[in-house]
Amino acid sequence: MKVQTMSAQTQTKKTIQPSDCSATTARHDNRAATPLNPAIQRAWKLIKQDNYLGAANVLITAGRDPQVRNTLGVCFMRAGRAESAAELYRGFVLMQGSLRERPNICNAYKRNFATALFMNGLPSGALSVLRDTREPSHPRAIQLYAAIKDWEKSLPWFQRLDWILNGVEPANSSISLQFEPGEFDFD
Repeated sequence: MKVQTMSAQTQTKKTIQPSDCSATTARHDNRAATPLNPAIQRAWKLIKQDNYLGAANVLITAGRDPQVRNTLGVCFMRAGRAESAAELYRGFVLMQGSLRERPNICNAYKRNFATALFMNGLPSGALSVLRDTREPSHPRAIQLYAAIKDWEKSLPWFQRLDWILNGVEPANSSISLQFEPGEFDFD
């Protein structure tokens, strides 16, 4: 699977609606938002320099906190390691030994999981996860739906027909994202 993403250097800075992960946790716990994990703070300096592999190396041993794992997954995607990102998200978005999503996982993490699945050539999985977020009008969801539509239009007619009628995902098709993959739940 060939994946082309928009590089950080050429990306125009566009504000994406902040995720509801941290705010939701703070709202439900009736407490102030907690400060960022120190490992995320160290990684953030590398992320701002587009050093996603360096940031991933900092985060890989930083624990199992969902915010740390989400940040690691975004770094994996942006470094071109979508397979690692999909495995990571699968491990904390889905319930163990199941294809059902954990009920307490925020939608930003689900959208990131969907992005990683799509980058791995699994658009049907990406669509399934996106539908479960029930936020089709979120800016990142709109971008991902558009990327999947563009991918579909790029298929030869017989593969497109097989995809539409049977849900068969063709091997070795090219995926292009017009946005930098992944969203952080802080900024």
